[in-house]
Amino acid sequence: MNEEKIAIEVVFAAPEKQEVIALEVPAGTLINEVVHLSGIESRFPGYDLSALAVGVWSEVKPETYVVQAGDRVEVYRSLVTNAKDARRRRADAQASKEAPVNKKR
Repeated sequence: MNEEKIAIEVVFAAPEKQEVIALEVPAGTLINEVVHLSGIESRFPGYDLSALAVGVWSEVKPETYVVQAGDRVEVYRSLVTNAKDARRRRADAQASKEAPVNKKR
């Protein structure tokens, strides 16, 4: 029997590196099974990927989600820095670089 396969990607990003793994899985595969089948867990030994949220194209999905052809399955980890705080720090640093220097004459 010839099982239908679909093409998907599995991605995970850590501060030190990112991985994008393209693979084909049987139609009807659940999202958590895809993460395991990709082998991405072995590339990030310091992370328990099975305990992290997963989603497709920036939308968190339940464990019962069946992947579709073309899905980009993303494994989400907690951010080290809040994005709003990081933007504020960058803006403050840029503003201090552009601040005029008071020169006495």
